[in-house]
Amino acid sequence: MEELLDITPGSVSVLGLMNDREHRVRLLVDRDVLEGDYIGCHPCINTSSLRIRQKDMWGKKLFRRWSTNRSL
Repeated sequence: MEELLDITPGSVSVLGLMNDREHRVRLLVDRDVLEGDYIGCHPCINTSSLRIRQKDMWGKKLFRRWSTNRSL
């Protein structure tokens, strides 16, 4: 995690993908997670949490390149 996403164990977050400039990590998300209005994640540190609208998270091109679900 530290090598690929530059985050410490326990702080893993979908937002850590921004640090993967070489696109070595593939993001997989359970369908059940995508059915809610919001997603919760750490801001790359585990001392706080964020609540982000699904459309704001997945609608951005940023996360499309790590997704195996081409329907995003």
